[in-house]
Amino acid sequence: MLRQMCKRDISESDIKVICKSRGFPAREVTSRDIFENFFISTIGIKEALNSLTYEEVVFLHLLNKMNKEVGIAYFKRLYGSAGLTNEYYYGTFTQQYKETFKKVKKNLVRKGVLIVIEQETYTKSARLERLRFRFPQEFGEFLPPMVRASTFKETGNFKREVLRDKLLEIVGGKQKPSPLSNKMSFTLTIKDGNLFIGAEPFRASRLLKWQRACWNASVKTDTRTRSGEMTPIEVTLYALSQLNEHEWLPADGLAVALKIFTGEDADYPCDQICEVGWEWGCLVKVVADGKAYYRLPEDPLEGTTSYPPEHYLQVEPDGTVTLNLMTIPYAVLEVLTSVATLDIHDSNLRATASIIKIGNALMTVRKKGVFAWLRENSSGFRTAIAMAEKRWGKQIIHEDLMIARVRDLSLKVEIEKSYADSQSLVSLPNDYIAFTRDLLPAIQKLVEMSGHVIKKARNR
Repeated sequence: MLRQMCKRDISESDIKVICKSRGFPAREVTSRDIFENFFISTIGIKEALNSLTYEEVVFLHLLNKMNKEVGIAYFKRLYGSAGLTNEYYYGTFTQQYKETFKKVKKNLVRKGVLIVIEQETYTKSARLERLRFRFPQEFGEFLPPMVRASTFKETGNFKREVLRDKLLEIVGGKQKPSPLSNKMSFTLTIKDGNLFIGAEPFRASRLLKWQRACWNASVKTDTRTRSGEMTPIEVTLYALSQLNEHEWLPADGLAVALKIFTGEDADYPCDQICEVGWEWGCLVKVVADGKAYYRLPEDPLEGTTSYPPEHYLQVEPDGTVTLNLMTIPYAVLEVLTSVATLDIHDSNLRATASIIKIGNALMTVRKKGVFAWLRENSSGFRTAIAMAEKRWGKQIIHEDLMIARVRDLSLKVEIEKSYADSQSLVSLPNDYIAFTRDLLPAIQKLVEMSGHVIKKARNR
């Protein structure tokens, strides 16, 4: 896009204005090729970006996050309905967006912070419809802050107990009323010795997803999120993720970001959005001079990882392990679900070593500190781990996986090229390939069309 812009889509007068805005040396920018190199350099970009309005900076943060080109109509969320008077509201595309384009060209293109090209199309359309704009990713690090933050060194108030109370659902504990109470998508249950959250195996990340779903369902707005647009909660999380250490944001500091990122010219209830996020344990809050400020927690799943396993695991005489749901780290619970059979005993969650799960455990799981602790302190886990270690690497069982030996090199290359972008076929040493059973008919057809013969071998 940059090359096309510099070659043909901007005028000499545009180049002169951009050179002046970015501070390019006029004597050195003697051709469009040289101008192209100067444009993508960092010369003057920080000063040019600092000259923009706050709304324009927020809009460029959005383009930087999207990392794709947009049409002129997209700038409506930045400059509003410029030119959409009663006279032109139902007019042509050019009539509707010519005033918007004037602002984009003057404020962004001619300041050298935006690339613009005229796209080639096969259908008849107005020039403004064919224009495409892009913010270079190389400029992203020079953008001024997206949010106007205040600095406090207080730790703030964080409702860490929300996730803990959710864990107690496993043993029938009382839950905070949730807008998702009647939905099974995040219910914690034990089925066949496995812990699930909804229909998926337990993961700590799913707890955070539940938490944010509750936050999203608890916020009432007058607007509906359009397809492909960020929700108010997603915008809030993204804006707060831009804060540096000790920085906090007042709720009203989200107003501009919510308007531009969602594309809705609406008055969002910023105070409600942030307060509800804090109530659900998604945000940290501090109050200064009677005003609330918010930020994201340093680590929403932290809090107990510094404690030794004895603080949250109790080994029973029979080798089973009782889990303390109020203190166990979420990461440790994730490990236990992958190596143990779980059940409820006397209103407590209990883990029993599963040789099948231990045998299937990834190396990353086996290297966890709690895995070594279980082997050392629980007779049940010690026995199961020792048995699994003897069998590790001895037998590999695959379901619906087929192995083929392709002796002809050209045929093997042809098959591999045909499925180069597929994860369902892999090349193995010594002329072998492995692929999922559903690919068999297509591979058979390819081999037969090449004039080769297929031989089948079973139970070998």
